[in-house]
Amino acid sequence: MEEYLRNIVELSLGSTPEELLKASLEMCIKLTGATGGSILGEEGVHLQFLFSDVAELIGVRVPFDSIAGVTVNASKVVYTYAPTDKRHFDGVDAQIKHKTKYLLSIPIQSILKSTGGDHVANNTGALQLLFEHNIFPEIDVERGAQEFSLTSFKENMPFMDRLNGVLWILPIVAFGMEVTRLRQTSYQAIHELKNKLISGWSWIKYLKEDIRQKTPAILDDENIKQDFELSESAIKEGANLARMYLEFTNIYSPDFTPVNVNDALVDTAESVKALAVQLKASDFIVELDLDKKIGLRNFDASQLKMAFFNLCKNGVEALVEHNVSKPRIRISSAEQNGHVVLVISDNGPGMPPEIANNLFAAFKTKKEGGSGLGLTITKKIIDVHGGTIKCDIDNNGTTFTIIL
Repeated sequence: MEEYLRNIVELSLGSTPEELLKASLEMCIKLTGATGGSILGEEGVHLQFLFSDVAELIGVRVPFDSIAGVTVNASKVVYTYAPTDKRHFDGVDAQIKHKTKYLLSIPIQSILKSTGGDHVANNTGALQLLFEHNIFPEIDVERGAQEFSLTSFKENMPFMDRLNGVLWILPIVAFGMEVTRLRQTSYQAIHELKNKLISGWSWIKYLKEDIRQKTPAILDDENIKQDFELSESAIKEGANLARMYLEFTNIYSPDFTPVNVNDALVDTAESVKALAVQLKASDFIVELDLDKKIGLRNFDASQLKMAFFNLCKNGVEALVEHNVSKPRIRISSAEQNGHVVLVISDNGPGMPPEIANNLFAAFKTKKEGGSGLGLTITKKIIDVHGGTIKCDIDNNGTTFTIIL
């Protein structure tokens, strides 16, 4: 049991909510000796399978008068023999072509406090475990289902001896479900906000055109010009912040395929050269020192290129801002002890401690017009890939070392 809990804690610290929920379900099945199991939760006005050991079930909706609905709405632990329980949603059996026998349905209590009083159920979903044989032989559920409040169920020692480990894991399952739901909701809200900001930016441009056609002299007023510039700048920065936040949430759904990380570094180098030209950085040098022995590994190439470019972009902008002579970005790769070690460095002046100490914290930036999410996104990308990133700063420049 201790090993299971240790694995769950490690997952909660370094994985996506989806991975955490999938692993939690697998552990509940193993701990109880169940033949299968699922996590159900509310999606809008529906109750549906969010995770299951049977992939075909994920996304399938069930009615609220089903066993899962009773568990969620009435906060009841339900143990039943499915073939004789009219509430069993046999559409599930039809979907997986398997006859459910003994079913245990346990409420997953929300980590959020209820605002409706103690008598109101505050559940975020239901954990359902399937068994081929009766795990509680002292109960003859073939004659009728048995229902318990979660409190009375926990006080029944014979039950707890067989399911204690599962009840330890349930709060972690609840946490994963709440984070997943929060992320989905915030993604939708920020996406709509981004669209509104972009629309507002467009309408300001149309307003300027209308003024230019009717009374162009107004636009020559310095105060009015500054008002337009500040409005456009604020909306542009807001839209950019929303865009970066959406990128941040997408990081948790990587598409891992066999790729050579050197290819991503070569593409990054080309993008850095283009950026240097755009910023009119003269004599800019991008050095590549790539280990050709590095083979294919399962990475998300697009996410890694985003991370690499964010690091290089900050370096290029610092070199240009401080007018460094012979500006240079150096990118290298090497294979060491079964890992890929990537180093991205510049020959700039480094950065002050107040920035260096909050390098990967969200919204911490001294850059005018910056969102403060660039390096946060970079670190999360590396985290999702199971890697590490560190930064070394001195008078000779800034160096980022990534180990994947």
